[in-house]
Amino acid sequence: MSDSFKILVPIGFSEQSLNALNQALIFAKASENAQFTILSVIEDSRAFAKLFDSKNSDDLRQKVTEEVKKIAEEFSTKSGFTVNTMIAEGVVYEEIARVSTLIDADLVIMGTNGKPQNLRKRFIGSNAYRTATLVKPPVVTIKGVRNIEKIETIIFPLLMDRHSKEKVGPALKYARIFGSKILVVGVKEDESKLNILRGHIHQVEKFITDHGVVCETTLIENPKRKSVVRNILNYAYEAKGDLVIITEEDGPGGELSDYLLGNELQEVIYHSEIPVMSITPRAVKYDSMWDSF
Repeated sequence: MSDSFKILVPIGFSEQSLNALNQALIFAKASENAQFTILSVIEDSRAFAKLFDSKNSDDLRQKVTEEVKKIAEEFSTKSGFTVNTMIAEGVVYEEIARVSTLIDADLVIMGTNGKPQNLRKRFIGSNAYRTATLVKPPVVTIKGVRNIEKIETIIFPLLMDRHSKEKVGPALKYARIFGSKILVVGVKEDESKLNILRGHIHQVEKFITDHGVVCETTLIENPKRKSVVRNILNYAYEAKGDLVIITEEDGPGGELSDYLLGNELQEVIYHSEIPVMSITPRAVKYDSMWDSF
């Protein structure tokens, strides 16, 4: 991690994106030296022009710049943190990825409207999902249904066939940063694999507790719903979780299955009422996590 903990917050002037900016304070307060960058991406110029009553691109960019600076100044005054601003034009998730690399962001925090209604967007994936699978740092998506005040309880779903027990390192890292406990939850999908899942859960619990973080485990053996994600999220709400951490392979990658709504990561981002941290492990950025344990 760099000397300053750099948080990138893309905003689109929607209620969800501005709420995500306020919720970002909770993550910043866990660091002694947080620094914010607020990014606005002009993708659909017609929609932005209507929002800002602009007649040409130069006027639009100026008005967007002024509004972002105003938001940044108000947020900096309220929070006491340094806040930088950037304006970009292009595809939202591509520009977020580019800027996150440019500033070497440690975390991206963004609002999401949930499941896209437009059929084309549902196939391609929402900006939140595409961002989560494209950028290098973890991405926190916030729907704004259940706002949190601090991060005391992290929900870590243990999914079969996703090697998630091998990806507990990042979850452990952020539990230490936030001073949180981790609740590991697994859902039985296949009776023949139940003992394997029990073994995975036990291994993860031992690894986490051996490294000084409080850990509790739950195995849902008789799920009330067919969807694994629905069971996990219901458990998260009942356990009063503050953050769900879910890991996924490097995506989108080109496989058709990466774009379908059945993907667990998409489902969690679409439906979770509490913040979701999506971590797409990359060897260069995350291998070093294991060295520090």
